[in-house]
Amino acid sequence: MEFLARNENLFLTGAIVAYLVAMIGFWIQLFMRADDDSPRAERWHARAALWGRALLCLGVVTHAFSLVGQGSALLIVRAGFAGIFGWGLALAYLLCGPKLKRDSMGAFVTPVTLLAAFYSLTAEPLHSGARSDLLKMQWTPIHVTIIILAYVGLAFAFASALIYLIQETLLKRKKLTGLWQRLPSLQVADDLIYRATVFGSALLVLGLLTGVAGMAQQPGYQPMRDPKVLVSMFSWFPFALYLIARWWLGWRGRSTNLVVIYGFLILVISFLGAPHVISGQ
Repeated sequence: MEFLARNENLFLTGAIVAYLVAMIGFWIQLFMRADDDSPRAERWHARAALWGRALLCLGVVTHAFSLVGQGSALLIVRAGFAGIFGWGLALAYLLCGPKLKRDSMGAFVTPVTLLAAFYSLTAEPLHSGARSDLLKMQWTPIHVTIIILAYVGLAFAFASALIYLIQETLLKRKKLTGLWQRLPSLQVADDLIYRATVFGSALLVLGLLTGVAGMAQQPGYQPMRDPKVLVSMFSWFPFALYLIARWWLGWRGRSTNLVVIYGFLILVISFLGAPHVISGQ
């Protein structure tokens, strides 16, 4: 543990480099020579995707060493939360990828993972804002785990929405080879958007409730005066709007999927702009 604690930034830097190279591999597989369907090009794309998956696995392992070295303080500081999210997103992609056209989805998931890990490295030191009283609360790991899973689900919805928009554009232009064949179909992408949004938004509400319930133990705490609670409720609204439009109005397609993209961007802005709900900052 002491070795990991002393070298946490080194492991995190190594993970970032691995994520970066993995992203490049997935981008090469998906976008470069996209209209070339020759056997030689297919082998070239397959090798690029293989390297992408291998480097992503390496990044997940190296990142895990960094998280262990950071200790329990990472649960209550924004930089640590971002690091766990990036690691969890990469791990979820590796586990769930076989059910999809994994390599094409990787081109959209790895940039989010990379940015989260980079923010974790460059933000203020993890332990500078840690509150010892919050570290002792039993609800903290539960709350953080639920929120992380919610963010991971909504990140998958965001990536799938981007894929949907690209597929729709290619279909309208009648470019039905190359890139169009390597991406999941419109139906698959639309179904994944819906499932991931249901999963993520439900856990987001549950995470908010556990956070409020935990902080209610603090004397004088008023949730409706907590800016993070208010901003979290606002950032949840676009996903609720998407689900309402799909469930009750039967709306589908580009407009509703754009709501998911905007919702995820609002979620990121709220995370970066509002005080961390359990850090008291």
